[in-house]
Amino acid sequence: MARGYRYGDAVRLLGGQDPAVKALDTVLGVGTLGVWDLIDAKGELIKVGNDLLARWRDRRGDRKWRSRTERLEAAHTVLVLTAYLEAVEALDPPHGLRGFRLSREEQELLTEIDEISCPGMWVPPEVYLANLRERYVLIGERMIHFLGGLYLGDRLRPHEWDQVTRLFLQGVPDEALRRYEDRYRQLSADVPEFGLWTRSIEHQATRGGLAEVRRLLELIGSGAALPGQLDTISRLHRSVLERPVAETGDVPDGMRLPTLDRAYITPSFRARPARPGDDLASNSSWEGVDVRRDLPAFLADRLSRPQAARRPILVLGQPGAGKSLLTKVLSAQLAEASFLPIRVPLREVKAAADIQQQIEQAIYHLSGERLEWPAVARAADGVLPVVLLDGFDELLQATGVRQSDYLEKVVAFQERELTAGRAVAVVVTSRTAVADRAHTPDDTVVVRLEPFDQEQVGDWLRVWNDMNAAYFAESGLSPLAPAVALAQPALAEQPLLLLMLALYDADGNALTQGVGAELGTGELYERLLRRFVERELEKECPRDQVPRRVERKLVHLACVALSMFNRGRQWATSAEFDADLKALGLAEPEKDTGFATPLTSGELAPGTFFFVHEAMATRDKETLHSYEFLHATFGEYLIARLIASLLREMLIQESGAVLREADDGMLRALLSWATLATRTPVLGFLRELALAQNEAPQWRELAIRLFKRLDTREDNAFPAYRPWVAGPQRRYAYYTANLFFVALACSEGVKASEITPGREDPITEWRRYALLWRSQCAAEEWASLVRETGVTLRSDDIGLALRTEADGFHEFEFPQLSNPGHGARGMIQFRREVTFCHLADEAELLAALAPFDLVMEAGSNGAPIRGLRDVLLLKAATSLDRCAETLATAIEEWADPLDERPLLKAILGDLAMSTDDDAEELMARIAGTSTRAAALMAEVARIRARG
Repeated sequence: MARGYRYGDAVRLLGGQDPAVKALDTVLGVGTLGVWDLIDAKGELIKVGNDLLARWRDRRGDRKWRSRTERLEAAHTVLVLTAYLEAVEALDPPHGLRGFRLSREEQELLTEIDEISCPGMWVPPEVYLANLRERYVLIGERMIHFLGGLYLGDRLRPHEWDQVTRLFLQGVPDEALRRYEDRYRQLSADVPEFGLWTRSIEHQATRGGLAEVRRLLELIGSGAALPGQLDTISRLHRSVLERPVAETGDVPDGMRLPTLDRAYITPSFRARPARPGDDLASNSSWEGVDVRRDLPAFLADRLSRPQAARRPILVLGQPGAGKSLLTKVLSAQLAEASFLPIRVPLREVKAAADIQQQIEQAIYHLSGERLEWPAVARAADGVLPVVLLDGFDELLQATGVRQSDYLEKVVAFQERELTAGRAVAVVVTSRTAVADRAHTPDDTVVVRLEPFDQEQVGDWLRVWNDMNAAYFAESGLSPLAPAVALAQPALAEQPLLLLMLALYDADGNALTQGVGAELGTGELYERLLRRFVERELEKECPRDQVPRRVERKLVHLACVALSMFNRGRQWATSAEFDADLKALGLAEPEKDTGFATPLTSGELAPGTFFFVHEAMATRDKETLHSYEFLHATFGEYLIARLIASLLREMLIQESGAVLREADDGMLRALLSWATLATRTPVLGFLRELALAQNEAPQWRELAIRLFKRLDTREDNAFPAYRPWVAGPQRRYAYYTANLFFVALACSEGVKASEITPGREDPITEWRRYALLWRSQCAAEEWASLVRETGVTLRSDDIGLALRTEADGFHEFEFPQLSNPGHGARGMIQFRREVTFCHLADEAELLAALAPFDLVMEAGSNGAPIRGLRDVLLLKAATSLDRCAETLATAIEEWADPLDERPLLKAILGDLAMSTDDDAEELMARIAGTSTRAAALMAEVARIRARG
């Protein structure tokens, strides 16, 4: 429940020094009163309460947001206790209560219960009512306690004492709750905030759009007019609604982009408070949280509460989900509803500046006026400023700086302003995937925007098709049907990607015809990306040069994707991309730009394309850029496309000259830094491309030839290409693993004897490669490599294929491992590793442990078996979170505290497979779980320091 007030404080806050408060002081100020005389005084208390509540209808129009919201909660407190007193008055008092006296302190204890909370935004109305009844019962229990302390129970007949007990524990609470509900419904008609708090205000959901946002915000606005300078800020925010829904020149002649006020569709969302230890980037953190469609009511509810000035609202969403659009819409609608919105695009302000400076910079960029924040807040004169910090993730991506305390700085800023009498609400937006890179203060309201559903896609397309009906008719085109767009659900469910599909289809109904032709996903991506690149190039070069330059641009975009992939991220900075292009010899020649600083290749290639999101931030007067694909599969397709192009070129090389081997320098440079097993869509696209070109067998054999001859070739091509620091053994491991997966993607499978060099028996050679990958790949990559490979063991060879969901767990050589249902999920993964590597010794160990699996799952505490099993479990960790959890559990449950050497050895081995940064973070997470874990991590740190 939300914070509330004590009854006396609430009455004084509502009434000040008026006669109602004096009447209350008179009632509570008598030296001694009979127990029922006190309750007889309820009539005066009820009169005071009803008088204040009646006059609150007039006072709620207070122009100052803070005093209005505080009085709202105070009015609710008066309502709660007035309903209780009315319930007491309505019931007949037991005869035995008359004649007993209470002291002043005891009287106050009976009338001043603990803070009475208002209905909470996370608590359903029915739950709040149940909690309120419990509070009424608590008042009754306190009354019975005092009466019992006066030996009243001994002096009353049993049936009279039973009557007293039933009165205060059942009759009064039930009647009080009924009266509370009746009065609450009456007040909701005059006090809209009350209706918002219990979700009883009628509102349209998604279809309500902007009009619904404005209507609900106007209900809770003060109606106050802003002074001239601040009204200019509000007017500029309102003007955004008349602009196109997206900033792009990628529109065919004659077509119009809808304006924001027409095209905006309110998204569905999930909402929850932040709690300690949350990983808000993980889907598991949102399991069990209902999807809602009442975002306008939810936001209006939040802004009507004093808590809005104490904690920010954090809005999360995928790229293209509409986070920035939401801040623009809110800015415009808040300006209409007598709030003071200040939208701060974080890409346009200094990344290292504090929040106050960022706000002042944003005001200057918007209005051209240099205003200091304290002057702005004072000029608002009680109107609530709402600061919208849009694009926190852009600060992280573009600068590469861990701003883990940014949200804590927001809270500190709000607390300072509240203490100074300048209350301010804050909204922060961020990409979901980076939500775990900043600590979210407890009780922060977190909203995650959900993808469009079928109804929302239909609503958006209805606006689009109506806006461009004339264009479609003149061009002989059909409007884009929802069913056609929804054939690509991964794209249609994000607003910006849905616009991309609509623009693509507007060019000759390309999408509509593609659905009719049953295009594969890869072919659709090829056409879509190629057409958008062509349109962009047609703006800057002669039409006859476009076809030749399209392929070069697509290669550049594939290098953008590889810059991200090889660094283990979904984004890359322009500096990283520029360095990669130069190292690969693909940089564009610099153009003569006169006196202006020429753009680098990294800045020229990706930033102009509609399907690439460009994040920006300013640091030390320098604008930093980073890039991310609006949908990850765009980058994954481009990676597969570039691999396919290089394979095709190498086949041409081999066929064009006698005894000439294919030059795989570029392929080796690109595929020596990360495993394709972690991005399985790349393998799916590669298979689709191989089959479409009827070249799958040739690509398979080429990958095998490259694998076999790798030991005879030096890694000396493109030596400057270094996405991160890795030695030759690690690059060798990654490249061989990726050649192996290319061969698998282009076939139904391979045998170990086919792909290994053949200098020893296939199983021995395969084991060496498998162990090489295990030792050199990051833990998550190794786990993915094992997970994505189906293994069939034979006496003299190993069958290998890409694993599908329907695949079983093939173990022909080791039948004792064929039941992975025993034990934890980590044991299953470990068994897969043993099978994948063909490790006979570990197989014997697992066979010996097999009889104990069921016993241990039932709760056995056998020291050697339990300890050994924990060692095995921690080897199966596939991420920092899972690894930290597994290690912490192993430490706490280690059965032999006198001999922790096996556990130390296992932990050190696991850390050795991680990067230094990951290892340090992992140790910090484990150390924070318990005192024992902290001591063990200190020992681990000492051992690591000694090398």
